[in-house]
Amino acid sequence: MINKHHLAIAAVAVLPMLASTPANADNKYAVGAQVGTDGYGIEGQYSLTDRLALRGGYHDLSFDIDDESYDGITYNGDLEFKNMAAFLDYHPFNNGLFISGGAYFGDKSVALSAVPTGTVVVGSTSVTNVETGTLNSSVSLADTAPYLGFGFDNGVFGGDSPLAFHASVGVMFTDTPEVSLTSVGGTLSADPTFLAELAQEAQNLQDDISDFEYYPVVKVGLTLRF
Repeated sequence: MINKHHLAIAAVAVLPMLASTPANADNKYAVGAQVGTDGYGIEGQYSLTDRLALRGGYHDLSFDIDDESYDGITYNGDLEFKNMAAFLDYHPFNNGLFISGGAYFGDKSVALSAVPTGTVVVGSTSVTNVETGTLNSSVSLADTAPYLGFGFDNGVFGGDSPLAFHASVGVMFTDTPEVSLTSVGGTLSADPTFLAELAQEAQNLQDDISDFEYYPVVKVGLTLRF
């Protein structure tokens, strides 16, 4: 069965075939800084032909998660994306407009912690904060996340000015998040029945954030050509 990973890989494989014209004699380079839903990024570009460019760099996204409620339990924590990225950009009109395929490589994780202050429902059982202790959850996404997108970037095509502009929209396919949930310091933290309920609660949390497997990537930036 064809899945999103096969689609992304196929897109990357087809892009070089679309760029059938010979390479420019003066293959140009560009480097830029961007900000977007994939964090702060620095990317470099290299024009392989007069329609195809190789683009890659590093992106860092970190922010706090405060008072997020799942199944009546309030969590706090942080999200961290620290990724290298590589793309092939096809510019069909030999200007700034492009379609892109590639992938993000690296850590994509969320760490959450909850300290209930009263009675909460874990799985299908009501328990007190004394029984639960501290609930720690980790959410991990695929280390390799294929990407498809489109946008405008005249860093190596469509302009002679030293300063260029980047704007793009796409989707990072991160796969279904994997959620773990543990209890520390509670009177039931080692109880087998409670651990089974805790596993069910982790599944409930995973179901709540299942849409996160399609992560929107929107970013803008400035590029210096040389």
